[in-house]
Amino acid sequence: MSSIDKGVAPVRSSSTFLEGSRAPLVRMWLSILLVLFSAFNLRPLLTSVAPLLRDIQADLSLSNFWVSVLMTVPVICLGVFGPLAAPLSRRFGLECVLVMAVVAALAGTILRSFGLVPLYMGTILIGAGISLLGILTPVLIKRDFPSKVGPMMGLFAMMLGLGAAASTALAVPISQALGGRWEAGLSFWMVPLVPTALIVLGRMALGEKGGRSVVQAKVRIMHDPVSWQLMGFFALFASLAYALISWGPSMLLSRGLDSKSSGFIMSIYFLAQMPSGLLVPIIAGKLRDQRLITAAMIILGTVGAMGLLLAPTWSLSGVALLVGIGQGGGFAIALTLIVLRAGTPQVAARLSSVVQSVGYVVGGLVGPFAVGMLHDMTGGWSVIVIFFAVVGAASLVLGWRASRNRTILSS
Repeated sequence: MSSIDKGVAPVRSSSTFLEGSRAPLVRMWLSILLVLFSAFNLRPLLTSVAPLLRDIQADLSLSNFWVSVLMTVPVICLGVFGPLAAPLSRRFGLECVLVMAVVAALAGTILRSFGLVPLYMGTILIGAGISLLGILTPVLIKRDFPSKVGPMMGLFAMMLGLGAAASTALAVPISQALGGRWEAGLSFWMVPLVPTALIVLGRMALGEKGGRSVVQAKVRIMHDPVSWQLMGFFALFASLAYALISWGPSMLLSRGLDSKSSGFIMSIYFLAQMPSGLLVPIIAGKLRDQRLITAAMIILGTVGAMGLLLAPTWSLSGVALLVGIGQGGGFAIALTLIVLRAGTPQVAARLSSVVQSVGYVVGGLVGPFAVGMLHDMTGGWSVIVIFFAVVGAASLVLGWRASRNRTILSS
């Protein structure tokens, strides 16, 4: 006799129960955690290098040219591998590609501790993984939180700042605590990648119900001038940010600070990005036109960057706070504009891929590599002040135009 015949209610399997009542809530929280952990991991694998750069250079006998290449490779990789994000997501699904990205970053982190050639090979793998994570996480937000873009982009930007601040401040102390080896200081940052992989695997285990990729079809967006303006703004502003990430500690050391003091000031710079990164997208999402808030962040970030080289040394902590607010808010508004200017989720996915891919390539060439070469050519940092001013002015023009109330539709 069946359980029904006996008057006993049939037992629902745990999977059926999960699908029926708890699956949407679990998916939502896993998506939130995935956004937070993915954002956190976008910076430490890169920003932990600069505080340890002198040790790496001395141990491996790297010339300034090869140091410049090392600092530029990850940023270029962000653009080179970025165009693969949309087709891979269409082919394998969003979560699957995110797993691939985390695995690539994890493998690169392990590999780069084994000598000169592995250092560069691992850096390329890290750049590939971070590229996919950085481009597809906003797509995840657009897909799973279409009515909460501002707050979720704010959390995304805040976690970017937290990861950068933590890795910059702790890179040297962790290296010293683990035997004084730069390899240990870099390898430590594979730890946050592990929960990220587990979270996305958990998201995959729930299936695709209610969470299919928004990257369903190819769209064309480059017919719209706003796409080009947004791309140019992102590229130029990213060049300022990555120049400071790569060369900020060296600039501060040249002003007479020691490694710990420069690391502390850089951590202030990154920590200051968190509140502006959180609040600016929320404010921008409520405005029809984002020009004023974009201009304010660009001016503050550019003037602050110049101040790190010109301001009195006693004021550098305050300067780092200001430049962090400006660049954190500016980078956050650039990412948020990708979503706000897009007319559909498909356009958002394509725009995120194009803007970030091209933007990071140009940013990598104009920013860290150019600063390194200009420093080598002149033997000082004075010319970098002019470089910051020119790039900041150009990004202001393009950012102002990209922040108008316009919508990009596919052709």
